[in-house]
Amino acid sequence: MGFINLAEKTINAKLVYYGVGLGGKTTSLKVVHNLLCPKDEVKLVSINTEQDATLLFDFLPIDLGTVDGFKIRIQGFTVPGQPKYVVMRRYVLSGADAVVLVVDSQEDRIEDNLRAIEDLKENLDLNGLDWTRIPLVIQFNKMDLPGTLSVEEMIEKYRFRDVETFPSIATEQQGVLEAFAQASAQLVEDKVRQYGLGKKEGEAPEAIALKARERILAYAPAAEEPKVDEAPLGAGVLLDLQVSDQDNPLEAAGERRPQGEAAQEEVPEEETLQEDTPQIAVPQETDSEENPGKEPVEAEPPQEGTGQGEGLEKPESGILGDEEHTLLGQAVQSNLELAELYSDLSEYKALVERKNRELVEVNQLISHDLKKPLTVFKTVISLLLGGHLGELQPTQAEALKNASESVEYMQELIDDIVESSRLDYDGMHFEFEEVDLMVLMGTILRRLRFLIEDQGIQVRVEALPVIKADMKALLKIFMNLIGNSASYMDPNKERGILRIYGKDLGDRIEISVEDNGIGIPEDSQEKIWEKFSRGSNTSGTSGTGLGLYIVRQLILGHGGDVHVESEVGKGTTFVLSFPKEPVPIAHSPIA
Repeated sequence: MGFINLAEKTINAKLVYYGVGLGGKTTSLKVVHNLLCPKDEVKLVSINTEQDATLLFDFLPIDLGTVDGFKIRIQGFTVPGQPKYVVMRRYVLSGADAVVLVVDSQEDRIEDNLRAIEDLKENLDLNGLDWTRIPLVIQFNKMDLPGTLSVEEMIEKYRFRDVETFPSIATEQQGVLEAFAQASAQLVEDKVRQYGLGKKEGEAPEAIALKARERILAYAPAAEEPKVDEAPLGAGVLLDLQVSDQDNPLEAAGERRPQGEAAQEEVPEEETLQEDTPQIAVPQETDSEENPGKEPVEAEPPQEGTGQGEGLEKPESGILGDEEHTLLGQAVQSNLELAELYSDLSEYKALVERKNRELVEVNQLISHDLKKPLTVFKTVISLLLGGHLGELQPTQAEALKNASESVEYMQELIDDIVESSRLDYDGMHFEFEEVDLMVLMGTILRRLRFLIEDQGIQVRVEALPVIKADMKALLKIFMNLIGNSASYMDPNKERGILRIYGKDLGDRIEISVEDNGIGIPEDSQEKIWEKFSRGSNTSGTSGTGLGLYIVRQLILGHGGDVHVESEVGKGTTFVLSFPKEPVPIAHSPIA
């Protein structure tokens, strides 16, 4: 999974906690999360089984330093430890850059621990990873319980490589951060060597790794810190992959996990983790003839003392059949991919927001710079047309009029681009007040008087109500709509007619802007609300293609709506609906 992102100057790596079920992997990862993310800056994501959990957190926000300008980021995972989840463990281990092997120190878990180590070797090989070289540390957990082996005994039994070992009591936060820090340091050193970093700054990989380890250990808690059990688990997206323990061949063969203190120690914590989380059923591992299609079923686990499952023989090859392997593998892979995509979402969102903000700022700067020469052009053209710089020939006057129209169009385009980009990023901040629509229409018609008179349009404004809205937004909305109606009148008709009227619909006010212009083709009526989109029959008239987009966004911002009714050759009606009590819609900076 580890990869280098040249654009963002980051090195991303994956660290996996591996070991027996209920050995302390989940608790250890939660300890690391709580210590390094005390404000829950990064969420925990969980894919749960009934008694075990696959946890992962997004890239930790801690500063491991930079190497040649590259930031190193670590993402943590756990795997379910029960033997029947071999497929899930294999998928989680895929692409691992480092491993923390969590060993249960109790004497009655020796066989389970040895089996987990062999399973680790096998799954690393199946994923194309070299188990003799991958960065790895061993964590001897539950050292506080009775019946545990000594550190020397565990080193002799479980230390299959020359690696660091760490005695730990995960529930008391002892030894966990140290193991994580050492594994992370090895991971950093491995990545520095892999990508040939550190040469510019003249630092050896070992020195860079040591600094990363020290930065992590700086998060170590004081002695009076609460236990991890008392610390709340960060509320994140929890995907619960529910798998029954029914027909577990290891337990059926009499190899049931001891139900003493060790087993009870972490079960309540896992149950807390799963509380109120959505359940996603996975095809169950059952040979029942009643369920030949492997449909998801609810199954009770075997109860002690009932004799259920006793006397069954352990299968000679594997725990799951080929079909179960395929189904479970697909389910696990899909949910792991979903969880990782969720983890990446905040990073992508922040990146898009930053890019949007940069675009808005660039648009504002460009518009400011472009308006200066446009103002000069407009002034010079006005002086020329007014005869202040000498008498003009008719052809010269006509050319200057065309130039003046082009300058006006460019100014409109600049204003619309800035307005639309600002709406996309920051939304519209409304100030709602009582607005008399009749007074507003008078203001707009005065501003558009020359356009209306030039087109010979007859305007009819019927009685309009007072509504509660943002005055500036309404001004933009109706300037656009009335200006469009005047611009797109049908030159073949004797007189253009523009009618503006309203209806009281109880809790809403409906305002219609109706004209007898060229109309909008049916195939364009949905597209006209998009940016830079215009009707397919408007090629002869200048326009930015942003006006109706801005109109719709402003109306939606009031909690209203707008739609168009049009027929080519007969005219167009824009119908605007405003609630009497505006309900501003929450704006997302990602449009």
